[in-house]
Amino acid sequence: MSGSKVTVPSKKGTSTLVRPRFAPGMLLQHEDLDQLSTYTRELSRLLFRSFFGCGVVCGLVVKTDPKCGEDTIVVGAGLGLDCAGDPIYVPKDVRVVLDENCEPNPHSPLWVVLCATVKCCAPRTSMCPSDDDDEETASCTRERDGFEIRVVAERPKCACSCVTDDENEDDDNTDSSADGTSNRETEDSECWCVDPKDPCYIDHYLGVCRCICDDCARGACCDCIILAQLKKNEDGDNVIWTIDHSVRRFIRPVLMRDPQAALERKERKAQISEAQKLKVIQADKAAPKGRTKTIKP
Repeated sequence: MSGSKVTVPSKKGTSTLVRPRFAPGMLLQHEDLDQLSTYTRELSRLLFRSFFGCGVVCGLVVKTDPKCGEDTIVVGAGLGLDCAGDPIYVPKDVRVVLDENCEPNPHSPLWVVLCATVKCCAPRTSMCPSDDDDEETASCTRERDGFEIRVVAERPKCACSCVTDDENEDDDNTDSSADGTSNRETEDSECWCVDPKDPCYIDHYLGVCRCICDDCARGACCDCIILAQLKKNEDGDNVIWTIDHSVRRFIRPVLMRDPQAALERKERKAQISEAQKLKVIQADKAAPKGRTKTIKP
């Protein structure tokens, strides 16, 4: 019997992606035209968050630049991805003056957070409003993506980020190398790939489809990413700000081996090894007394 005719179990289902289809003479409504952009956006979201997850793609480096006696930070231009897979684009450097009242404890850290915003543009009234509308209402004809940079005194619970080096040291469950260094300390390695044991990237290496803030509601903090942690140190009249970028989740395209294929290869090697051991034992038992017959693997 041909292999193509062998019946195997199957089950069909549907995804959430919906493509619009048109035909000659069809009466189109605004939902039909909206679906053109909705499909491409949802497809891009799905691919981006599946490939990379959330985090900083490039740029968005935080620096301090005190001027005129004010504590000021500069967030460099760059691109990030929120948990939904939407880009957060900062086209040019942004200066933010730190509010003296935003830090209740001078020794507590501050957090620089980048969030996505949306602005309604070019509102337009309908030419033929529905009979239920007493007055004509304007609707957006454009939506412009934007951003907001926040400096907060408490770390957001659900914003996309990584565990800090200090938190790694305090965590007894954090894996470390033989010399006591953190798994994230790979400066001496020639490979720029992140450590697969790093808790911030372990799901990515395992091929798990999830985001760091899956449990958060969209529009609350799921569309925010942490860029850096700020710590204030005072030395007499001098104020020194320490910036820690290890709290951000940095994401770049990188080719990697298939983790499932690697697992299967490991299992096959284990099976072959067990079979070879069994063959050696059987050969030794079959050898005449006083002689040992060992088959090389």
